[in-house]
Amino acid sequence: MIPEGGGRMARGRLGRRTTSRRETEYVHSLEDLQRLRRFTGEPAQFWPAYLNILTNMSAAATGLIVKRDDRQEPPWRILAAAPRSLTAGGSAGSLLAQLDDLAGRCLKNGAAQVEQDGEPVLAVRLTTGAGQEDCLAVLFLKSGSDTTEILKRLQLVSDTPLIYQLQRIALESKVKVEHFAGVLDLMVLINAEKRFLASAMIFCNELASRHSCERVSLGWLHKGYVRVQTISHVDHFDRKTEAVQLLEAAMEEALDQNSEVVLSEHHAGGIISRDHQAFARANDVRHICSLPLRADEEPTAVCTCERNSGAFSETELRLLRLSCDQAARRLADLKRNDRWLGARLAAALREKMGRLLGLEHTGLKAIVIIVAILLGIAVFGRFPYRVKAPVILRTDDVTYLTAPFDGHIDRVLVRVGSEVTEDDELLSLDQTDLRLRETELIAEKNRYLAEFEKARGSNAPADMRITQALYDQAAARHALVRYQLRQSVVLAPFAGVIVEGDLTEHVGSPVRQGDMLFKLARIDRLYAELELNETDIHQLAGTPEGEIALASRPQETHRIRVFRMEPAAVPREEGNVFIIHANFPAGPQQWWRPGMTGIAKLYIGERSLVWLVSHRTVDFLRLKLWW
Repeated sequence: MIPEGGGRMARGRLGRRTTSRRETEYVHSLEDLQRLRRFTGEPAQFWPAYLNILTNMSAAATGLIVKRDDRQEPPWRILAAAPRSLTAGGSAGSLLAQLDDLAGRCLKNGAAQVEQDGEPVLAVRLTTGAGQEDCLAVLFLKSGSDTTEILKRLQLVSDTPLIYQLQRIALESKVKVEHFAGVLDLMVLINAEKRFLASAMIFCNELASRHSCERVSLGWLHKGYVRVQTISHVDHFDRKTEAVQLLEAAMEEALDQNSEVVLSEHHAGGIISRDHQAFARANDVRHICSLPLRADEEPTAVCTCERNSGAFSETELRLLRLSCDQAARRLADLKRNDRWLGARLAAALREKMGRLLGLEHTGLKAIVIIVAILLGIAVFGRFPYRVKAPVILRTDDVTYLTAPFDGHIDRVLVRVGSEVTEDDELLSLDQTDLRLRETELIAEKNRYLAEFEKARGSNAPADMRITQALYDQAAARHALVRYQLRQSVVLAPFAGVIVEGDLTEHVGSPVRQGDMLFKLARIDRLYAELELNETDIHQLAGTPEGEIALASRPQETHRIRVFRMEPAAVPREEGNVFIIHANFPAGPQQWWRPGMTGIAKLYIGERSLVWLVSHRTVDFLRLKLWW
């Protein structure tokens, strides 16, 4: 049994050893932290190392580093866990549900403390340099731990992720500057050359020396195939060898995919690399990288790098990609211009024709083609040309029917517009006076006849001659009355239409001999009378044909043929016109009437569309400017 005093001494020595061990671990953690601040590796390696330091400094049993990502569910993502089995569940799983509350308290105070199963849990917000990003270090402490002291330690090292990020940014910036400087040095060497092959050889040699490549080759697209142009440190090579042909096939594989092809012993890339694998097997090459060179966004060449010492890192690939992108334009210009004049002209013509006939700018090309077709039609196309003139229907067979003697209108049978046939009754005059006169003359003739018989019975020749003369006079007057009776009925001399004379309201009105009663016109001999402007008269030749459309039925057109043109111009208000007469090959229509008007168009010939549009303006300018 240990005495009470001896027990206290033993516990004191044990406590001092424990404190000494914790201080030693704390010092080691500070040394690890100092090394970690200079760490430039990947984040996947940084976060576990950083969490391990935090757990050692706080003497925590377990710990988590979590980051909030609202794009996923649940929103908290574990970046590191110590031990790793903690991520499978347990206390970490129950804690994730409380992280929103912890994050709110950490954002406010920089740290927070909760109790879980009677043990303290500390949460510290880590400074990452990513704005308002929520990144927390959660540590599960043991019972009886000095949480105040541990919290101070954790807050002192919470800026380590920020230092790590700044260190990586500074390193990346330095690497980028070095890469940019190296590419500029390469471009200075390439731009100093005036010939394509010399510039391409410098390009391949420099890439080979800078990236420790056994061989760097440059292939150029020519007539649909890639042809090797230069190989580093090789002045001459046989294009027909199997090695060169396999190399060209690998280059074409990268060019067809318009993508980089990286081939190593353990990784063949995510794209097709069959030809690269065949080339590697045939030439015993471990690592190959092929990068397309693009001019005007189109792949025109391929640079293939071969190396056995080690695989190409991501940094080296970025530098190679940057070198190829910067050199592509200069090499393409030298390739195009480093030829004899005929080849340059043929290439330029082929390029222009390719742009003209290619698939780019399809809408603009379609518009240009349509405009060209329309211009060709306007210049070379032939269209019918017709001159326009006002037209009126006329007829030369017109007769005026007048009153045969003084009298009164008894009845009217026709009106204006009435169609009549030959010998149709149109109008009759009152016959009452003529009938009475006829009766009187008949009685007078009978009286003279009786006197003649009496004189002949008395054998008086003189009286017989006198009576015979008086009888003849009465007979002549009787014949006149009978003639007037026949003339009292006005008949149509021919078939036609009444175009003037509406007497239906003048029944009983007196008329004098010679007064016009009706105007009768024939409609089977209508013709068209055109008034053609003098500016178009010179274009008429022969007997042109055309069409007319009358105002009463504008939807109908009728063919006409010119048969006569008056030689002298007739003045009108709008200018001088020439009178043209035309007949109707199909004959006049039944509904036509003299005096109807419309528009006529005479066919002159065929002209170009440009002439049709511009000849009026050209004639006006010629007349005004005396061309």
